[in-house]
Amino acid sequence: MKTRIADCPLGAKCEELKVEEGQPTLYRCPWYVQVRGVDANTGQETGTWGCAIAWMPTLVINTANESRKGAAATESFRNEMVKQGAQTQQALIVAAQRMLSQQGDRACG
Repeated sequence: MKTRIADCPLGAKCEELKVEEGQPTLYRCPWYVQVRGVDANTGQETGTWGCAIAWMPTLVINTANESRKGAAATESFRNEMVKQGAQTQQALIVAAQRMLSQQGDRACG
């Protein structure tokens, strides 16, 4: 069985060359866009033209991946802050114990 890309469900053509007043004119669908970026699989820069509607699943997946990365970075930052807070708290406890110990030595001496 052969598989082919069907015509636009909205009845448009992505690009169509027409002659107006003896001049060639390119009509381009406003949803025919170039998506530029880096291919995650190859690391190569890409600039592929396609229908914005057809790009939606790819862009939604990319957005979800970026969101996941942001959440992981936030969690990592939070964990570091909790660790630093515990270390600061411990340092303050040790300092308070030393101060109380020194005051107790002075009162007895």
